[in-house]
Formats: sequence, C-alpha cells, structure tokens
Amino acid sequence: MSALMPNFFLIGANKAGTTSLYYYLSQHPDVSMSTPKEPRFFSAEYDRGFEYYRRTYFRQYGGERIIGDAATQHLYLPFVARRIAANIHDPRFTVICRNPVDRVVSNYWHRTSTGLETRSFEEAIDLNLRLLAEGQSFATESEAILYAKVFRDSGDAGLIKDFCFYIEPGCYAQNIDVYRSIFGAERIKILFFEDLEANPEAVTNELLDFLGLTPICFSDAPRLNEARSRSAARVVRFLGTMPGIGRVPLRLKTTVKQQISRMLTHRNNTKPPISPAERQQLAAHYLPHNRRLAELTGRSLEHWA
Repeated sequence: MSALMPNFFLIGANKAGTTSLYYYLSQHPDVSMSTPKEPRFFSAEYDRGFEYYRRTYFRQYGGERIIGDAATQHLYLPFVARRIAANIHDPRFTVICRNPVDRVVSNYWHRTSTGLETRSFEEAIDLNLRLLAEGQSFATESEAILYAKVFRDSGDAGLIKDFCFYIEPGCYAQNIDVYRSIFGAERIKILFFEDLEANPEAVTNELLDFLGLTPICFSDAPRLNEARSRSAARVVRFLGTMPGIGRVPLRLKTTVKQQISRMLTHRNNTKPPISPAERQQLAAHYLPHNRRLAELTGRSLEHWA
C-alpha cells in the first residue's frame, strides 16, 4: 500500500459530467477510482502526507492498472498541477468541457439548492469577476495555504463565500494550457459534455483507449449526480461521513443517493432567475477562452456563443 500512487486524474470540470464518467470508469476491472470521488489532498490536505492520501482515498485498491483521482478542483487551481508534477510519475489527465455559461448556471443552481450559496446570481458573478480582475489566480504557494485554511475552517461553504469559483472552471483552455506546459499535450485528453450525454459508451471507451485499456460495454447509461434539495444534500453528506462507507460498492451508493434525492427533493423546486443580460455578460467573458479551446481541439464551438 505504501507505494500506491494515482496515475490518472479526472480534473474537471464540475457540472460537466464528471460524476457520470467516474461511475463508468469505475465499472472497468482495471480501474480503481478514488473513494470518495473528489480527494482534497492536493488542494487542502497536502501537509498530511501521502500515506494519509492513500489510506483515506484508495483503501479499495486491488491491483488495478489505472488508479484515478477525480477531484474537479484540480482544474482551476494551478498550484495543484505543480504539486502533482513534483510527486507523480507520468500521470495522465482528462478534462470534460461543457458550454461554460451553461456550466456556471448549473453550478449556481446546484449550490443554491444545497444551501451553499445564498447570494443572487448577479452578486455572486460580479464578485467572482472582481476577484479575478484583482488578480485571484491560486498559482502561488501563499494562495495555496490560504485555500487550505479556508477549507479547513469552513469547508466548501467558506470557499464559495470567499472565492466564488464560478468563472474559473469554464476557462478551459487557460486551465488546460497550465497542464500542457507542465506535462505535455500528449498526457491530456479533452472530452465534451454534449458527446458524453449523446453516447456515454463511446466517450468512455475513447478515454479507456487513451489510458491503454480495453473497451467496456454497457446497455444503459443513467443520468447521475441529479440535482438535490437542501435536505437531500444534507442527508447525502452525512452518509458520506459514516464509518465504512468507503467499502460500500459504488453502484449501491449511487442508487441510495438517487433514491434520497427523489424522496426529499420537491418537484416544484424553482430555480433562481437568471436574466438574458447576465448570460450575455458571461458569454462575452468566455468568448476568447472558447476560441482558444477550439484551436486546441480543432472543434467548432460557435454554438457556445
């Protein structure tokens, strides 16, 4: 166990299908994904050492060729890329890209539904844009220390309150370029959310081929990571802290989460209103980022405008 280290990172983006892809990858006999899904080690627990990392997130490892860390925070925290480079030999990475405006909106709705966000959409986005204009980048060690402190003091709610992190995940090309500069373009697989929704088996097998593994076949591809009400989210988070939860099969945990969500989420839950002007503001911000991603992938993204 002491020599165990991940060799694959599903780094994002959040609200772009990573939970589904994590689930599909976990069905492969030669893949062992982190449990829980999103380790905080490289972002907020680095000082606890690698034995803690292995013991906490990879207890289920059984000799599989691919050992995967699926923390989506890694995509937009440049200090994480440096930490991975300093400790992991020859890793591979995957990024799933979704229309960045749709991703922001989905992220905001999810956070409000779970009680993590109490500001209006306009307030949250304006603050995030202001922080970015002031130089928020999380590229330095001092910013890494600050990130870890806020997380330890107040968890995800504190990170959202202080730093927002709505805009950054959707700046795909900028984030990918950080990883390309450190690890090389050949180590990074770029996928698209719309492809995963349309044909999850084909996209999963495209990634498996990138990882040097044989394809898998599955007959159904249920949507995972359903939006949850605040009460459902609390129950799911509580269950995630229970002793021995890491040994429960992923398929069973997913089924339980979905059932809790259905029972506790009201059908008439309304989503906070987002105006056309706010969407246009985001679209304008992302336009140069989308153009750069189109250059990287050779794929037209005009429909993202």
